[in-house]
Amino acid sequence: MAWDTEIPLIVRSWINDLSDTPTYSDDRVLQLIVVAAQYVINEVEFTQPYTIDIVNKNIAPDPTTLDDKDVNFIGMVSLKASCILDQSSLRTRAASEGIRASLGPANLAVGGSLRGYETILAKGPCSIYEKVRDDFILGQADFIKAILGPFVGNNFDGRYIDGHSDNDRSKYFYS
Repeated sequence: MAWDTEIPLIVRSWINDLSDTPTYSDDRVLQLIVVAAQYVINEVEFTQPYTIDIVNKNIAPDPTTLDDKDVNFIGMVSLKASCILDQSSLRTRAASEGIRASLGPANLAVGGSLRGYETILAKGPCSIYEKVRDDFILGQADFIKAILGPFVGNNFDGRYIDGHSDNDRSKYFYS
């Protein structure tokens, strides 16, 4: 199975577009996936370098057919593509449904299905993508170094370093 079959199935699952007559064409979903892949490789460094061709809708090498299938790349691209689509759907709904306003007393409300889209953005593919991306980046701990030194405690005050041996600590604290 090639990426242009597998990743669209994952994206369509995330956006609930698996009916016999899908909302989005295969070409539109592929276009969204390569755009998402471009964003993902700019945010995350994978061990396998990928080349993204947005105009010709291609990802090379194919992450689904590698000897060691790149499930991290596939998952993040699928989530990012779903996120972009959800954001686009919210913008389209907001433009068509609008924001309700009334003058007396002043009221500004977002209603109807827009609230549902806001919830999807807050808890759906967008937030999941950010968490997965952050977890993946932190899991690649090659760039994280520890600074080791003597532990001085959570109440460290640098004024104790000067070698005073008197027990009157009150003069070191401000009231």
